Amino acid sequence: MSVTVLLGGAALLIFWGVWGIAAKFAAQQVGMQALIWSQVASLGMFPLYFVFFKDMLPVEWKINGIAWALVSGALGVAGTAVLFLLLRHAPVSLVVPISALYPVVTVALAYVFLHEEMSPMRIAGVVCAVAAVWLLTA
Repeated sequence: MSVTVLLGGAALLIFWGVWGIAAKFAAQQVGMQALIWSQVASLGMFPLYFVFFKDMLPVEWKINGIAWALVSGALGVAGTAVLFLLLRHAPVSLVVPISALYPVVTVALAYVFLHEEMSPMRIAGVVCAVAAVWLLTA
């Protein structure tokens, strides 16, 4: 594994790890408005995409790809809305680990719809992920 991937992975873990606590504080302080403010913050970061991902310009106008991107964004916002609702009523130490199981759903859907391989190692990974969340929330 390259140093770039390791550093990027570490940054991702820190960003998302701190995000869980920030989301809990936001949900406690402003409730569902936290969803709106988080979306405003993400829009404020939009120009950074053009700085860091210049190689993706010009934008490709493929209608199917754009439709899937819009569905993806809508599902992400819907999931965030449910997350903020849960954070208002349950401990962050319970909600965030449960939400971290979303890759299990992705892996299962990739197997069913994309016919991706489910090797014994992947199955073991899913079992370990479920066990880890169970242990974190017990």
